This record gives sequence, structure tokens and C-alpha cells, in this order.
Amino acid sequence: MTDLIDGCRIRALVVFLILLWFSGSGFSTSRVDQKRKIRHIGVIVYADPFLKSYDGLRTGLQSKGYQLDKEVIFAVHSLNRDLSGVDALVKEFAAADFDLIFTATTLVTKAVKACELKNRIDIPVVFTVVAAPVDSKIVSSLSHPGADITGISHVSKELLSQRLLLFKQAFPEIKRIAVFFNPENELSRAAFKQRDLHLAARDLGVTMVPCRVRDLKEMQSLCRSLSRDNIDSIFMLPDVLSVAFFAEFIKLSRRLQIPLMVIDNRLLKSGGVMGYSPDFYSVGKQSAILVDQILKGARPGDLAIQNPEKVKLAVSLKEMQRLSLKISEDILLQADEVLR
Repeated sequence: MTDLIDGCRIRALVVFLILLWFSGSGFSTSRVDQKRKIRHIGVIVYADPFLKSYDGLRTGLQSKGYQLDKEVIFAVHSLNRDLSGVDALVKEFAAADFDLIFTATTLVTKAVKACELKNRIDIPVVFTVVAAPVDSKIVSSLSHPGADITGISHVSKELLSQRLLLFKQAFPEIKRIAVFFNPENELSRAAFKQRDLHLAARDLGVTMVPCRVRDLKEMQSLCRSLSRDNIDSIFMLPDVLSVAFFAEFIKLSRRLQIPLMVIDNRLLKSGGVMGYSPDFYSVGKQSAILVDQILKGARPGDLAIQNPEKVKLAVSLKEMQRLSLKISEDILLQADEVLR
């Protein structure tokens, strides 16, 4: 009996010593948890100006403690306005077992989603710069996006009438506002036809001059034909074509010496006199919250679509001086940012 008790004590001591060794060794649960898996994120943007969203994402992830280009590896692709390469990129990401796809613009996000559905690919997607996530059929609802997709709405559609009001307050003399849109793009047409926008135009006593363009060639041709007899200002819609061909708006604004209201405030560094929007960089930085949650195991479809944390009014005094324009003092007092 004594031998049996002694044997039990010895076995218990051995088990205790083994557990003690594991707790102090490289096999401890805490140390395994500390070794973070390398993550791979594919980035697809419509054109170079939208890379600001990616810059913001990097900043946001870095602030959450991720070691960029070590713990998180990015494969970045700007499509240069050509969506034909989306399918190949998504398949490439799937073959390489990527953890997430980050997109910018409605067109890119829709193309990525379509490719995943067609090929039964289930890589989580976080989007930015999508003006109307539900209307564009990217998600089923804002509170429960469903499937493997979520992101930050750019609320561009909701801000249109407010942007027009601020534009008129800034330049009370404007009457004929050029509005460029793509007649072959459903969302672009819908933005131009938005009821609230036209009601606001009527109340403000301005005419929205429709400028239908499908590509760069048409835009350049139309811009050359416009004069101060046709228009006295330019108002950008939430359309990827507008951002991609932004240089043409700047040329037109400067040639005619008329104010240009941009769709994203960060564009003011290149041209335009004012903007009222969330900016691509800030939205990208905010999206890091969703990316972090997904990398830690959350299902994208359970993460509600977020609105931008801040919408800012920005004014470029530098561009107004270049165009010999004056702006109302009230707008300057309201501005969150003034470029001098």
C-alpha cells in the first residue's frame, strides 16, 4: 500500500514538473498568442487619387500596433480607370490565401463582389469611397451588410444638397452651374437626378447645366466647347469619372476663371476653390477599425456600415486668388480648413 502511495506521489510530482516546464517554455499559451500571424491585404483602387484611402488605412493600422510590411503585407493595385483586371487580381489574392481585400470606389467594390460571387471566393472585403452602399446593391442593409463585406459609406449622395447650398452661399452671384455625369452609369445618373439636389437648386435660383460625358475624350471635347456664356461655375458629383479626370475640371475652371466645388477636400491641393466632404485619407484611416476587427476574427457581414466620423468644409484662398475670385466672409468663418 505504501509503495502504491509513493508511486502516485512520484507520478503527481512528474506531472507537476512537466506542467511547470511548459509554463516557462516557448510552448506557453501566452507566448504563442504573442507570435502574431503575418497578414496579407490586397488593395484595389480605381485610379491613383484614391490611393489616399490606402495611405489612411496604413496610418490607422499602425496606430493599432500593427507593424506595417512585417505583420501586415500589402499588395497595392491602381486600375488606372480600367476594371478589366479586377477578376484576375481577386483570383490571384484567393490563390495566395489573402486575409482581406481593401477597395476604393463603388465601381471597384461592385466588381470585386461580383467576382467573388461568380467564383465562390470568400475573402473579406472592406470598402471606402462608396457613395450609396445599399442603392448600389453592394450590401443588403447598413446595419447588417451580410456576406463577407463591410466598409465606410462616403455619404456623398446625402451631402449633395448641403454642398450646393454652401457653394451658393460662398458665391452668391453664380447662376448656371455645370454638372458633369456619365449617362451610361446608373449611379452617376441617379446622382444628377437626385430630387433633393434639384429642389435645392430651384430654391436657390440656380440652373444645373447637364454635361454628359462617358470618357476622357468626351470630357475634353465638351470642356473646350464651354464658355462663360454657358456656365459660371462647376459642381462635382460623386462619380469616379469626375475624380479620375479631375485635371480637366481644373483646366476649365482656370480657363474661364470660375469657381469649382470639389467632391473631396483633398483635391483642393491640386485645384478647386472649396469642398465639403469626408476625405479619402480620413475614411481610409477610419476603415482600419473594421480591418482590425476582421483580422481578429469578426465576420464582415456582422459589422455595420459606418458613416465618416467627420465632414469638413474646406476653402482654398490660394486658388481663389489665382482666379481673382472673392468668397463670402460667412463661409470663411465656417471653414474647418483654409488653404492659403
